[in-house]
Amino acid sequence: MSFFSSNLYPKRFLLSVMAMGILSLGACQKSDIITQPAAPNNAATTTAVAQPTFNAESFSTNGLTIVEGKDFVRVANPQPVAVAGKSEVIEFFWYGCPHCYAIEPAVEAWKKTLPANVNFVRYHVQWNAAMQTQQRMAMAVQALGKSDELDLKIFSAIQEQGKGLSNDDAISAFMTQNGVDKATWDTAYRSFDVNASIVTADALFKAYQLDGVPKFIVNGKYVVSGDSAQTLKVVNKLLEQK
Repeated sequence: MSFFSSNLYPKRFLLSVMAMGILSLGACQKSDIITQPAAPNNAATTTAVAQPTFNAESFSTNGLTIVEGKDFVRVANPQPVAVAGKSEVIEFFWYGCPHCYAIEPAVEAWKKTLPANVNFVRYHVQWNAAMQTQQRMAMAVQALGKSDELDLKIFSAIQEQGKGLSNDDAISAFMTQNGVDKATWDTAYRSFDVNASIVTADALFKAYQLDGVPKFIVNGKYVVSGDSAQTLKVVNKLLEQK
């Protein structure tokens, strides 16, 4: 797993007032105090919700016209991409965010359609203690290369089954139940690479002055909000425009 060098990104930059208004749409806000979605109060609690399916056509930009200020906002002080010669998309998300869960099946399919010259990186955010623990879990899952296998299961456990997954023991037990060796997990969970990823995630979220998730940053220049496949069509269109 690779991490962004902190010296590539200034500490602060400004977004326009209009941009900040758009960024609040279709997202979980920092002002949302809820840290753990309540378990559904019905018999279907342990039954996973059927997820929609997507293919490359789901993210096609054919005939798509996008409008600045409506479909995306421009970062006032563009930042360099982390890998020279590659385009870049950064997603900021939170396992407890229903909007992030809504777009997750689309993201899982979309990322498999990306060309080799696009670097896609995901960062879990945090703005309270429970989220810090879930952030560490997300970064450890990435470090072990198990995001494709486990991310949807984690979303489902938290948002459909009411599992907290907000303390170390509960997370370790969940990983063991899902086939991850306990010793391997515990080592990754406290590893230097995961610590570095957390520092980078927090620094970038602050630098881009984001106020919620999910957010997609395209080539350090554009911010796209939303929780549907249409959101990713906009991202693709911006990638085409460089």
